[in-house]
Amino acid sequence: MTDHSCAHAQNLELFKYPRTPHLESSRLQVGDSDADQLAYRELAGCHLVVEEKLDGANAAISFSAGGELLLQSRGHYLIGGGRERQFSQFKQWARAHEHLLLERLEDRYVLFGEVCSKLHSVFYDRLPHLFLEFDIWDRQQRAFLSTRARRALLAGSPVLSVPVLHEGAPPPRLANLLKLVRPSLARSAGWREAFEHTVRREGLDLARAWANGDSSELMEGLYLKIESPEHTLGRVKWVRPDFVQAILDSGIHHSQQPFIPNLLAPGVDLYAPEPVVTWADLAAAQGRHP
Repeated sequence: MTDHSCAHAQNLELFKYPRTPHLESSRLQVGDSDADQLAYRELAGCHLVVEEKLDGANAAISFSAGGELLLQSRGHYLIGGGRERQFSQFKQWARAHEHLLLERLEDRYVLFGEVCSKLHSVFYDRLPHLFLEFDIWDRQQRAFLSTRARRALLAGSPVLSVPVLHEGAPPPRLANLLKLVRPSLARSAGWREAFEHTVRREGLDLARAWANGDSSELMEGLYLKIESPEHTLGRVKWVRPDFVQAILDSGIHHSQQPFIPNLLAPGVDLYAPEPVVTWADLAAAQGRHP
C-alpha cells in the first residue's frame, strides 16, 4: 500500500470475518457461551468440509474499485506500525504477487487466510507457506464461496489453502469426526528440537517459551463448513480442550509474547508464481493423506 491508498483504505467499508460458533465438546474460549455450541446431530444430511484449524492471525486481501491492494486483519486495515510485525512477510508476499492476485480477485472478492509467521500457541516447523487461505467472500453475491468454487478461482495462482481433511457426508458420530484430530502436517517429527533451536537462536528464555506455548503433539482443532455446490452456508469449529487450557495457563496473550518465528518446510519459495510445496507433498513425506 502507498500512503495514498493507506489513507483511502481507511474510508472503505471493511468486511470482518464472522464469529464462528463451537461444536459440542469443543472447549469454549474467553467471550464464548454455551449458546455458541452446535449439536453434532444438526450436521446430519449436509455436505461437510473439514479443515485443519491452524493457529495464526486472521488476515485478508482485497482490492478497491481503483485496483488498490487492501490488506486487513480482523477489524482494521494493515497500514503500518510496530504492532504489525507478524504481517511483514505477508505484506511483502502480497505486494510481490499483486498483479496475479488482482487478476483473480478484482474488486469483487475478499480472500481470507491465516498468517502463520510467528508462534501464537502452536509452533510449526514445516509450513508450506506463511499465508494459508481458508475463505473467500463474494461482495457481489454477499456470500462465501464453497470449497469447490474457491479451488476453481485460485487454481494456478500463488495462493495455497489450508489442508482439507474430509469432504462429503458427516462422519456417523462425533467420535469418528474427532479421529481427524492428529498431528499437524505443518509439523515434523522433530518439531520440539526445532522449537528449542529457534528459541535459542532468537536469544530467548527457553523455559518461558515452553510455558507460553502448546506442548501437545496434536493440531489445534477442526474447522467445519456446511456447503452447497457454490457457497458456504454455515460454519462451526472444534478446539482441543487442552489447547485452550494451555493458553489460559500461559497467562499472557501472544501479542505480548516475544516474537518466535515459525519455520517453512524445505524447498518453499514464497515468491514462485505457484506454491512449490503443497500439503500433499508434506503428507506423502509422512506416509499420510492430506
